Amino acid sequence: MTMMLLAAPGPAAAQLGAVEALLRNATDLSFYFNTGGFMPSSDALTTGDWGLAGFGVELLFEVGRVHARSASPTATVAAGDDARRWTEMRIVRKGEKVDTTYVYEDEVLWTFELGVGYGQVTGFRSRDAGLDLRGAVRDLPAVSLYANYEPLGAYAGLRSGFMRTQGLQVYADDGTPISGTAESFLAGMALGKSLHIGSMTLFLETAYWLRHFPSVQWSSDAPLPPGTPRALTLSGWSIGTGIQFGVGSR
Repeated sequence: MTMMLLAAPGPAAAQLGAVEALLRNATDLSFYFNTGGFMPSSDALTTGDWGLAGFGVELLFEVGRVHARSASPTATVAAGDDARRWTEMRIVRKGEKVDTTYVYEDEVLWTFELGVGYGQVTGFRSRDAGLDLRGAVRDLPAVSLYANYEPLGAYAGLRSGFMRTQGLQVYADDGTPISGTAESFLAGMALGKSLHIGSMTLFLETAYWLRHFPSVQWSSDAPLPPGTPRALTLSGWSIGTGIQFGVGSR
């Protein structure tokens, strides 16, 4: 990365430096998969046999912690009911005297994380059997904020970001594909449960997403096939699972 920075022009070097700093401060990387459906049901769209299928990747940054207590992390002894964890013992020699200090770490109750990621959803089709509609929706980028309650391994999150259709097409009667594009903003919330296994974390998550495209621009100047949507609404629920790896120091 250092050689790339030296060889790159000024603006490019600044961008690469920002990316390097971003990656250096990351704490975790997660991959997830989910399935779901429309809620409320759509008059124009339905799903395939597997529902709405989604997948994505997210880079996480720890932005804050709340500890069980705010007392000093050092003490000669610790009460049995203190919500602290022993981490080390320090021995300091002053002349003929030796002082021993036990160092404790306060138990973490809450951690807060910022996530930056990419996701894609597919599996929707036209409810009109005579209209062949295909495509996907991509979130790039999406930004999430998570609050994790560490004693229970439970968390809640909010997500928002930019989304656009990918490969959206309808087919005319003669089989000619007509491409469509749409852009909008994503909003959603998630609830989940995590399980730490060594250096990785498994999680289960349920969520609700607001995905509404108020306008779709179709590429054809000719009359569109009957039932071609002028807007798309893919709001609904999802349930999924994923795996998270630590990539940096906390």
